[in-house]
Amino acid sequence: MKNKIVSRAMSLALVCMLLVQLAAPVAAAEEGDTVYLNNANALRTLADKCAYDAWSEGKTVVLQCDIALGGMDFLPIASFGGVFEGNGHTISGLNVDANVSPAGLFGTVAESGVIRDLTVEGSVSPGGSADIVGGVAGRNFGTLTGCALVGTVNGERRTGGIVGVNEASGAIRRCTVTGGVFGKNMTGGIAGENHGAVSLCVSRAYVNTNT
Repeated sequence: MKNKIVSRAMSLALVCMLLVQLAAPVAAAEEGDTVYLNNANALRTLADKCAYDAWSEGKTVVLQCDIALGGMDFLPIASFGGVFEGNGHTISGLNVDANVSPAGLFGTVAESGVIRDLTVEGSVSPGGSADIVGGVAGRNFGTLTGCALVGTVNGERRTGGIVGVNEASGAIRRCTVTGGVFGKNMTGGIAGENHGAVSLCVSRAYVNTNT
């Protein structure tokens, strides 16, 4: 009887371990202050957590592979103050069309925020005021380096291929844009409005400013 109980307990433990392993890819895996992303659900989980503006501070987010969003509606990662390591990977199929501002893959990158070595493919075309719109981030107080946009960005005001507004503390380095950037007021291939530093960046985008 005792052996049967032990055997059943071991079987139950094994089943639990398998369920945990199967569920792991669905959400972002966390190890202390490091978050690992390996699929679209993990990226959406990150976006949900970053609705609280202080959650990402002190954290490092590591993109482990290319992620395809499949063109599904995506709400921006509202506020990011950690380090996002793109590792040269691509987030493709981005589609931001909700009434949000600032708009981009990231809404606002805080002064402590760093986004590097990341390629974004897709479309950022929010509804509503469509003010402060960028392919990578709507508003940047931090540092973006080695980032690229391949796609289109559409806004009304302060629209840029990488960021809509680069604030005084913001730095954009070695970033590139390919595709199209469209706006009515304050539109640029890299930044729609710039108060900070932009260096070694290249825009190959078609920029259409309708005044």
